[in-house]
Amino acid sequence: MNTIDLHCHTTASDGRHSPTELVQMAAEMGLRAIAVCDHDSTEGLDEALAAGRATCVEVIPSVELSCDVAEGELHMLGYFVDYSDAAFQAELSRLREGRIGRAQAMVRKLTALGYPISFQRVQELAGDGAIGRPHIAQALIEARLVQNKGEAFERLIGRGGPAYVERAKLSPADGCRLIRRAGGLPVFAHPFIALASGRALEPMPVESSLPALVEAGLAGLEVYYSNYTPSLIERLLRLSRQYGLLVTGGSDFHGEGVAGAPLGGVYVPPKCLAALKAAHQQASQAAPEVN
Repeated sequence: MNTIDLHCHTTASDGRHSPTELVQMAAEMGLRAIAVCDHDSTEGLDEALAAGRATCVEVIPSVELSCDVAEGELHMLGYFVDYSDAAFQAELSRLREGRIGRAQAMVRKLTALGYPISFQRVQELAGDGAIGRPHIAQALIEARLVQNKGEAFERLIGRGGPAYVERAKLSPADGCRLIRRAGGLPVFAHPFIALASGRALEPMPVESSLPALVEAGLAGLEVYYSNYTPSLIERLLRLSRQYGLLVTGGSDFHGEGVAGAPLGGVYVPPKCLAALKAAHQQASQAAPEVN
């Protein structure tokens, strides 16, 4: 029986459930611990932690940073971040403000291309969460300009698409350092993108990228993830042993009807959370400085 899910989203970014709803769902499923990892935002953590105390579900305060590489975009999870840190919040604000300007520019491009949507509607779809391309895709679907999000990304708003716009930049190494400075543990999120065909894409070549990331403070790899084959999992476990990295995993749950695994739908060995907690305690006591 699965008891932990170390990768979940709420309406503070692009999830469909409020922090309270997410925690209540976890409690009803028998999950003992979840990590709330919204994109470039910690706005849902106070509510999630309060709901966790009320339901006896342990909530790990976390974040998921969007980082840029030449091949596209990859994500860096930050576990046990001190989200009250002013410098950390200032950087998150910069990233979110960059998302707003980027979304406005993409809406203008789409309109010029003959796909008119309202930026106001995109904002409404994002709600209080960090605005992103999934909200633009949803607006295109509502306007019946595309059939689904896959078409929106492939034809229009994916990297290299005619309406694509670059956003505020954060390198993976800088993402690691930012999380470390906020007292957190940086973990390389879903290093592979597992396709239904069985192929695995790498936003950044994993083996060759790890030495620099480890030097920047990388603490772990997300090994257990939706659609990962045993061979992919074993490859990541081998790398985690080689570099002395933590092992995590989770569903990347955004809500029902969203592509990916359901809440708690990816088995994560409980020892992963125990090791994560031990590493956090050790780092807190040592308080290492990351350059």
